[in-house]
Amino acid sequence: MKQFILFFALFSLLSACQKSSPFDMPLPINNHIRFDALEVGQMAQYIGLNGSAYFFENMSFEHSDDTLRLEIVDKDAKGYKVAESLHYVSYVHPWLNVWKDSVFYYYLLVSNDTLRVSPVNSGEYLYSRIFAHQISQTGLPLAKITSPKVEILGWKTSFPKCECRQQGFAENYDLFGRTYSQLNVIVENTAMAWDWNGETYVFAKPHGIVRFSTYTPWTGEGYGWDLLPN
Repeated sequence: MKQFILFFALFSLLSACQKSSPFDMPLPINNHIRFDALEVGQMAQYIGLNGSAYFFENMSFEHSDDTLRLEIVDKDAKGYKVAESLHYVSYVHPWLNVWKDSVFYYYLLVSNDTLRVSPVNSGEYLYSRIFAHQISQTGLPLAKITSPKVEILGWKTSFPKCECRQQGFAENYDLFGRTYSQLNVIVENTAMAWDWNGETYVFAKPHGIVRFSTYTPWTGEGYGWDLLPN
């Protein structure tokens, strides 16, 4: 309930403080990004989260006043072209600050029931605030994961600490007043063994990415995005 109230408070603040732009328009109903039926014109909007103490039992986090907008703007032989932009009021998480005013472009393509994310130009680095390095290399498997069942606790999951890849599913997850009956959960922490960031994705074909987070093995701090309902 607190998150639900917070969402509306932040939405009002953003509407009052940000300059007018095409991205300030409300999201069309039933026109969200869905991985089972990608189309030009689909959009998704997220609110930022800041978390800490990833390796400890403290599961608390705070939502920020940052919003992330993804919009499918074109389609060609490479897939569906996405424009990703960050919208903020004042403070921006340090990990996002350098490129805070940049619009990133990349492609989404579903192949063999896997979501592939690729840069616009072959051989270039993929820049995104929500599709991190490891998943950009392997893709996201879209088939329903049926075991084990996992809980989403705060900004983390009930998976045990492991510098490895773990996957499962979550049932009846409530976020901003909306209940998602079943979501895939992938915690890709393999790279933490080499002091790189870990990544968590909560998603489903009809909904796209519902929750993303990334975090450092050095301090356990991180940031992420929660999908706003449309």
